[in-house]
Amino acid sequence: METRIYMIRHCESPKLGGSEERRGLTRKGKIDASKLTTLLRNEDIEVFISSPYTRALLSIEKLATESGKEILLCENFKECTFSKGDKVVPNEQVYPLVKKMFSNHEYAILGGETYNQCLDRAIFGLERVLRNFKGKRIAISTHGFVMTIMIRNFIKNIGFDFLMETTKPDVFLLTFDGMTVTEFTRIWREV
Repeated sequence: METRIYMIRHCESPKLGGSEERRGLTRKGKIDASKLTTLLRNEDIEVFISSPYTRALLSIEKLATESGKEILLCENFKECTFSKGDKVVPNEQVYPLVKKMFSNHEYAILGGETYNQCLDRAIFGLERVLRNFKGKRIAISTHGFVMTIMIRNFIKNIGFDFLMETTKPDVFLLTFDGMTVTEFTRIWREV
């Protein structure tokens, strides 16, 4: 019995300071959330799960509402904690840090998570989803780093370059047989 996971990187969000957890969507992000709804509308998604961060939740909210489904929040799918506190870290600081984390899985700055710590919590959450919703079509709305390392756990030839090539939003379909990925496809496209 195959399980289909639609791994969604959230839509564009402003990086203007404030709270990492509470960032919403930009104007473009809101437009793309509608495009995401159009793209996935006919996929018969049965379960919607999101990082508790606002931008991830807003990215799939319209699709879940149209489907008549609740969105389950999962702390395991929140973004990696890159620094102490809940402040927004600008891209020019976060991407060099992320690159270093891909080459040294135990590296973190003070107060942040390591690659391995983030991976452990994310995979724990994903394995729970695969057990609890076996045979279902599941949308998981998450973040770039977390999404990439979860996929990399099953598809070994991806890494930092893969992350840098993803877009906001982006969607990858992973078909699972038990805990094994049998199919991996990027399905995001402008609609």
